[in-house]
Amino acid sequence: MKKLLIILLLLSFISNIAQSDTLCNPSFEDSLNDWGTFCNGISVGTYTINNSSAYSGNFGLEMDVSSISPPSNTCALTSCALDLQQGKFYLISFWAKSNSSSDILVVLQRTSAPFTNYIDKIITLTSNWKKYELYTTDSNAVNNLKIKVKPQVDGVYHFDNFNFVQITTLPTNVEICNGNFESSLSNWSNSNNGGSISVFSDSSNFQNGNFGAKIVVSNTANGQPIFSSCKSDISKNKKYKVHFWAKTQLGGEQLIASSSLGSSPFTNYGMETFTISNNWAEYTFLTECDSTIYANVRFAKFKFLDDAIYYVDNVWIEELPIQPYFCDGDFETDLSNWTQTINNGAIASISVTPSQAQNGFQSAMILINTVGTSPGSIQLASCKTDIVKDSIYTVSFWMKGSANNMSFNAISSLASPPYTSFASNSFSTTNNWKEYCYSFSHDSTIIGNVRLLKIQFLDVGTFYLDDATINSSDYICSSISSLSSETNNSFKFFPNPVTHNLNINKLNNEFSYAVINDINGKEIQQSSLLNKTKISINTTYLSKGVYFVKMVKLNGEIYNSSFVKN
Repeated sequence: MKKLLIILLLLSFISNIAQSDTLCNPSFEDSLNDWGTFCNGISVGTYTINNSSAYSGNFGLEMDVSSISPPSNTCALTSCALDLQQGKFYLISFWAKSNSSSDILVVLQRTSAPFTNYIDKIITLTSNWKKYELYTTDSNAVNNLKIKVKPQVDGVYHFDNFNFVQITTLPTNVEICNGNFESSLSNWSNSNNGGSISVFSDSSNFQNGNFGAKIVVSNTANGQPIFSSCKSDISKNKKYKVHFWAKTQLGGEQLIASSSLGSSPFTNYGMETFTISNNWAEYTFLTECDSTIYANVRFAKFKFLDDAIYYVDNVWIEELPIQPYFCDGDFETDLSNWTQTINNGAIASISVTPSQAQNGFQSAMILINTVGTSPGSIQLASCKTDIVKDSIYTVSFWMKGSANNMSFNAISSLASPPYTSFASNSFSTTNNWKEYCYSFSHDSTIIGNVRLLKIQFLDVGTFYLDDATINSSDYICSSISSLSSETNNSFKFFPNPVTHNLNINKLNNEFSYAVINDINGKEIQQSSLLNKTKISINTTYLSKGVYFVKMVKLNGEIYNSSFVKN
């Protein structure tokens, strides 16, 4: 038994050694022990441990290299062996400076074939101490890797305080490298893709700075050449706007601009076709993704559709705030941003009309001759948009009918299967304009896949729709005129917002009961106040949104206020 225990302990010890995630002698306080150095070809390098190269502590490393000409003539500093565990992320950090602005290559590389790089990045050092950080992405478990630092030009380099540590999540680095082309064409790539493309750094045609990219494209009849930015990260539930300036020699030629996955299946996360003029102009398109992707998204990928000489410059990316919105909610232009459905035997027409408008010059008109076999047979849905996790939104819109009591449903839902509803309401018209409101929330952030308003028309007749808007949780619908907020010294209620119980303290005996109404004016609950100085109302069953408290006196006088249910 003792022998078995000893064997198990030894195996455990060996396993711990094999899964080392500790960097040996990271600050050079133990001289160069556990670090390797070498120079190839005609390159020359000296490695000195001294106090003057220390960022902190007593010692740091000075590398003095000359005759550097990668890849054949290089010098390198290498760490002890390290391991990666599957599904884990790692941070490499260090402090460094050089005698001038000099580039180094930092890799985390297997020490045996196929010598895969798990980090591979060029870093430009300055003459001042600075901390640099690099991250590994998710990978299979792999043993025996080393950090290698390779100067790219002659110079004197100083290093200290290396670190290698496992982390739970990765920050994202969303970037378009060298988007102004001031570093020639570095970090950009091109592909013939069946056609023909040649790309040049151009100092005579640029939108800003001193250089732009000149792209000569031909043979597009056989394929569309591609010009792409570097691979970058993209963050889940973020929305980006990609900007670029472009022109062509003649004008009128087309290109497709997209953000896409950098490897097969080359999924597009934003794409738009542009007709480029012969003068510099800025073009933009939106990009979003439902997952976080590390180091494999090209934010600017240009596919050229016509033979021409193209010029591109000043490519950059902007993170947009996540917010819901209605496209043409006032119907002042047309219905192009609204999705129309007429099926299942329904006979109807949907258009805009200047003859009726709640505000502005025109509204949407839905003329129904025959309803279909399902509630969604005749439907008008707003554009796709975003919502933010746990935010409370109030949708409002104006409607009237050619008659009273014409039925319709108003729904907020996902824009794609399974079309999950966040709110579903049944209403009926009056023959005068009336504002309809309801609130909803959701437990996650959704980008570009929410229809704030989907109206199903259920009766024969003519409906008019106008001024669809999205509002904050405290919005008070105009149709609930009797529920406007008032200040009154005879009662108070708390907390507000409320999660569980709403407490109402009555400061005199004049009130007979309290009524809670939803945002549409529907009575939810009535509680007696007779012979009571305070009551507590359970609100846990209420959905998130705005509600109204109506305090009714013995003489019929009414006082109102509102609260928010979290």
